[in-house]
Amino acid sequence: MGQGAVTPAGVGIDALLHGHPVETMTSLVSRPDLPWPVFKVKLNDPAFERWQKEPRLRRASPLSYFLVEAAHQALIGLDAIELAQTGLVIAFSTGCLTYSRRFFEDIVTQGHRAASPVLFPETVYNSPVSHVAAALHLEGSAYALVGDETAWIAALKTAWLWLEQERVKQVLVLGGEEFDSASLDAYRNARWLARPQRKLGFIPSEGAAGLLVRRARPGDSKIISQMDDGFIYRSKTEAMAAGQRCLQHFDSHLPCHGSAQYNWLAGIERKLTQDHRPGPAIGNLAYLGEAATASAAWNTLRALASLDQHHPRLLVPIWGSTHQIGALQIENQKPSTGS
Repeated sequence: MGQGAVTPAGVGIDALLHGHPVETMTSLVSRPDLPWPVFKVKLNDPAFERWQKEPRLRRASPLSYFLVEAAHQALIGLDAIELAQTGLVIAFSTGCLTYSRRFFEDIVTQGHRAASPVLFPETVYNSPVSHVAAALHLEGSAYALVGDETAWIAALKTAWLWLEQERVKQVLVLGGEEFDSASLDAYRNARWLARPQRKLGFIPSEGAAGLLVRRARPGDSKIISQMDDGFIYRSKTEAMAAGQRCLQHFDSHLPCHGSAQYNWLAGIERKLTQDHRPGPAIGNLAYLGEAATASAAWNTLRALASLDQHHPRLLVPIWGSTHQIGALQIENQKPSTGS
């Protein structure tokens, strides 16, 4: 499996596993005098220089840069023929916030006639998908999915379906999120944010991660062996029940790679897994904040890196923050077995 990551702790898998992000204080749109801690990707990282020279990406949003760099890392080693046979699925939650806010600000402050038509194409979810496919010469099917963190599982399921139908040889699955100060107001109203000087609640974040998948072959070292989602909830009480139903679909002895740390779902994860599914310690992994589908992708890559002789199989819960819960089962595959 090819892998790639862009995080506030740095660019690349090494940064994902060993880096530590630095907080940036950002003010609410509604309260410029009230700053909150956030994690942001450093767009001046040398890894982005090549994409800033790409004509197609000249007006692209930060999200497109995150995605194309993560995609590039995951595709290293593929030749032109293989790239042409690669599909692309990207999971989003909020999309290109920077351009969306600027476009609608123009409408509100200056009227709809003043809204720039140059900005509008970057506000739609398909725009980053198109940028990634074009910049990296991917000619297979391309698709965008929108949801909470569990859209990452839907994206992996879509990739599996394409591979079963032999539409493509391999599929690049990406999750990405872009931070904009406008989202702080929504998070604050939902009481999800970490309070200044007091680490209660989560820290908003941004970035991307990607996983290149294909049908399992004999000798593959790591595989995704089970995926389940669709466990819907409408309240915290229902979320606990949905999480319980979800985990019952997996081996009861399967250790859990925890992922919910500071969001409101962390308590549910502890109650459902801490005593019954002890997994690898994640205390040495830096908290990267909450970046929706990007976080789901980061957690999956971190879990894959945790597979070893002590934990040859792991449960990876994907705690959707707004409407559903899902999970993945990953494992080291014995060299003598096939798919």
